Amino acid sequence: MLIRIDPESATSLFEQVAASVRADIVAGRLVAGDRLPAAKEIAAALEINVHTVLRAYQQLRDEGLVDLRRGR
Repeated sequence: MLIRIDPESATSLFEQVAASVRADIVAGRLVAGDRLPAAKEIAAALEINVHTVLRAYQQLRDEGLVDLRRGR
């Protein structure tokens, strides 16, 4: 999974992360049962705060697109 963000965009970083994951789901690159990378891994790779990634993951959970389980 490749997550891209544009720090210069007017769209918030967490929304960009969520949109990238959404796009992977729609395109079929992520299917039921696939594991998302740990928030710490994404944050480190994108050089953003881990809470930004967690907020994106929580938004996706609230939309019913992902199931979050701590440590899994």
